[in-house]
Amino acid sequence: MLFHLSHNYMLGVGVLIFAFLFFYIPLIYAFFTIRKQQRKQNKL
Repeated sequence: MLFHLSHNYMLGVGVLIFAFLFFYIPLIYAFFTIRKQQRKQNKL
């Protein structure tokens, strides 16, 4: 029973980590692309 609960807990944590990465990687990517665009504008 304890192993089953721990397995479900690990599965839930894995899903949370996957969702976290799935939502935040595009946000971080967009953040860096915007910063690069701002740097180009500052040079001009």
